[in-house]
Amino acid sequence: MAKAKLTFEFLGYWHMGSGAGEGANLDAIVIKTKAGLPFIPGRTVKGIVRESVFSMEELGISGEESGEKLAAEGTTDKLFGKGSPDNSRFDTTFGELMFTSATLGYYMERWAGEPDNEEKRELLYQQVASTKIDNRGLADDKSLRRIEVTVPLKLTAYAESRSEGSDWISVLKAAAPLIRHIGSHRHRGLGRVLVNVEEVS
Repeated sequence: MAKAKLTFEFLGYWHMGSGAGEGANLDAIVIKTKAGLPFIPGRTVKGIVRESVFSMEELGISGEESGEKLAAEGTTDKLFGKGSPDNSRFDTTFGELMFTSATLGYYMERWAGEPDNEEKRELLYQQVASTKIDNRGLADDKSLRRIEVTVPLKLTAYAESRSEGSDWISVLKAAAPLIRHIGSHRHRGLGRVLVNVEEVS
């Protein structure tokens, strides 16, 4: 069965939100593993890649040599599944591809779980603040927000197909450059990323 490795190389700070804050200190903190390391959940990885493949399908992007469309009509639904128009779970169709979460890997998880490394682990995170500016050029009252961000890192996820064949890996390779940002606060420059896809045994 074919398998692909997806590498996410962040070029600057990024914020993969957990949906939680930290009281008066932070308005938003990042999602972390049990050992306290940043990661991208598997369903988020799948959604990001799905969006880029769908863009290829819509734009009709073709291979340089073959001239054929790399993602023909229906490719996105075939690989990633399709929800029902009325959100009924009984009409949902599963796609061929399965994705893992993007992580720093087993050895980093083991390292981070050791009590002696707690302070070092905190070096992976920073805090950034922003505020809303009114039409006079002054900061709006009560608009200061502080969020936790992750420093630039390289994370790895894996994708496998439920079906035989590896044509889907070529599709993912072609779609990878379309992924430019990941996470929230992208309009503020967070989450710039380079994505690479390669076939592994």
